[in-house]
Amino acid sequence: MMKLMIGTLRLLPACVAVACASDSDGLLHRPQLAPSVRMTRIAPSVTLEVLDWGGRGAPLVFLAGLGNTAHVFDDFAPQFTNSFHVVGITRRGFGASSGSPPPTDLDTLVADLTAVLDTLGLRQVVLVGHSIAGEEMTRFAEIYGSRCAGLVYLDAAYDRSGIDTVSQMQPSAPGPQIRASDTVSLTSIRAVYARVMGVHVPESDIRATARFDATGRYQGQVTADSLKARVVSSHRVARYDQVHCRALAIYAVPDSVADVIPYYAEFDAAGRAQGEAVLRFVQGVVDESRARVARFSQNTVVDVHGGNHFIFLQRPREVARAMRAFLSVGPLPRRPNGR
Repeated sequence: MMKLMIGTLRLLPACVAVACASDSDGLLHRPQLAPSVRMTRIAPSVTLEVLDWGGRGAPLVFLAGLGNTAHVFDDFAPQFTNSFHVVGITRRGFGASSGSPPPTDLDTLVADLTAVLDTLGLRQVVLVGHSIAGEEMTRFAEIYGSRCAGLVYLDAAYDRSGIDTVSQMQPSAPGPQIRASDTVSLTSIRAVYARVMGVHVPESDIRATARFDATGRYQGQVTADSLKARVVSSHRVARYDQVHCRALAIYAVPDSVADVIPYYAEFDAAGRAQGEAVLRFVQGVVDESRARVARFSQNTVVDVHGGNHFIFLQRPREVARAMRAFLSVGPLPRRPNGR
């Protein structure tokens, strides 16, 4: 059976699967812009892909979840170019940035991010991160407080300090049914992504993360699962309680098993029972995480019920509205000791 860029649960180390099977609800302002692509060398053996969708204004920087590239935002990020200069960065080890393996240390990822921002001449930025990117952006804000103009967490504000314990508690559920016919072309791969992940991933991101032979048949992932695991193997975790710049945390709140496992309809009776256990587990983690984040006055929490982990692809209009409301308010004063 082929391996897709799909894990089993959004909240645990893979942070790449989960969701709701409902369709996207359209975008607010989305010019049909293909980003300019720039390869930025930040070290002798490290070159990162930077996407620039254009626009004028303060920099809005998008960071993808684990397993994706910045191209996952190709359908979402351009709508903000009427108010911001919008860019995206693909972390090392993924997509076009795969010339060097993913690091095993969170601070290396933050150093990579900072080096790219410096190269682009972007001093103070708003970071928008999906899934595991919450770690990078939180650690960045912790270290470089004066450079943080705001943080937007797209189902990403989860404290990973106890992730090993949580991982051991996580119930399992059956995997998706993948047939040989699902691997014959980019079109069939995109269809199975939609079935399993519950959203339509941009074709550009699939091309960036998957390998195809000369006939167009799927051959596997650009980044092996063993290399993806390096990103979540760091002993250092971000301290959400040490961040003092404004933050918007958008949570995908599951109301049904299909919100967590979009291919739930394929399960037999035993599988459905497992799916129900997964749903209860995820609901508990989401409730605990959002309550923790909501305790801090600089944070704004928005719940999207029936939400998919890829909430910006599933419900782009709702997510964009929340982001615009947040971004229209000026930043809070920085802490005096922020760099």
